Amino acid sequence: MKTLALALLLAAAPAPVAPAPLECPAGTEHRGAAPTDGYEEWCEGKDPYGEGRREGPARTYYDHGGLWTEERFREGKRDGPFVEYHRNGRRAREGTYSGGRKTGRWTITSESGQIEEISTWRDGVADGPFAAYWPDGTPKTEGRHCGGAQCGRWRTFDAAGREIGTVDYGEQSSTP
Repeated sequence: MKTLALALLLAAAPAPVAPAPLECPAGTEHRGAAPTDGYEEWCEGKDPYGEGRREGPARTYYDHGGLWTEERFREGKRDGPFVEYHRNGRRAREGTYSGGRKTGRWTITSESGQIEEISTWRDGVADGPFAAYWPDGTPKTEGRHCGGAQCGRWRTFDAAGREIGTVDYGEQSSTP
């Protein structure tokens, strides 16, 4: 039974599209392998002590060969655009890292392509506008984060778009 379920799942998965070859920056070496030889590939450089660390682009792949994640590293930390894909090839989550921390706008999308959530990050902490959506795109929640905490007015809506609740968390300050 498990074999049949796996066969059906793999048959339903789209045929993977091979991405362009991974181009490693000067002074780094390609490690791992893309499908069919492996499920992860990255560029590796050396830290000041001669130990290996990720530098430049990296990818992971699903068991059917489709792309799972694309990201970049600098000095062993995520740095630059990050994209995670659903098994069907559509984008699932995307945003940017800086020095290993989330920064800027991050978007989470359903397998159907509908945006589920948009948030703003600064230095690895939720900070700025936040919105969540029902499967049809109708707003579900709207609010704002201040240094990781909910702040200001947050509103919640039912699936028909009617406001069903409001909370005011007040303003936050980083000074004592």
